[in-house]
Formats: sequence, structure tokens, C-alpha cells
Amino acid sequence: MKRELAKPYIMVDPDGVVQNIAMCDNYEEANRVARAVYGDSAVADEYKWLVGIGDRYRDGIFYKVDGDVEEPAEYIPTEAEQIAQLAQTNDELTIAMADMIGGAEIA
Repeated sequence: MKRELAKPYIMVDPDGVVQNIAMCDNYEEANRVARAVYGDSAVADEYKWLVGIGDRYRDGIFYKVDGDVEEPAEYIPTEAEQIAQLAQTNDELTIAMADMIGGAEIA
């Protein structure tokens, strides 16, 4: 089974405008591409926010742009973060079920 190791990266120009989303093997490669194409102050960031071309990046936050309205972009959790959240929810549900079963036996 083949496995693709490249990940999407958000390419941001020096003015903070999202210019592209490109597949790269790692962060350093993505930054080199961004700087080569958009200038020395351009940056790349791993695709963890729901943004597209024309959206903005300012003060460490990505923004969706709709006309004159800018709203913080939705964060996309990684698989590891989703698994951790599911494990925590499972633990909480297990404790709740144990409390319900324990309470039913006492009554």
C-alpha cells in the first residue's frame, strides 16, 4: 500500500494574503517555496485552518474574508487531537456509566 507523505501548506505573501495551498514534504520545503514565489517575507503554515486563496493571516491568526467582513477561520484538528478528544470523551462516559450502574444497585 502506498502512502503519501506530503501535507498541504498554506502559502501567505508578505502582506498576509493567502496566495496558495500547496502539497509539500515538510515545513522547510514549504517555506522555501513560499519565499521563492511570493518574496523573502512570505511564510508557509501547515493546513490546520479552513481557509482559501484571498483569506488573510494577521498576528498569528487566519481569517476568512467575505467582502469587507473578516472572521477567524475554523481550526481543523489533527487526527492525534481528534483521537485524544475521543479518548477523553470515552473516559468521561465510562465514569458516567459506572456512576449510573453503581447508583442503581444501591437503590
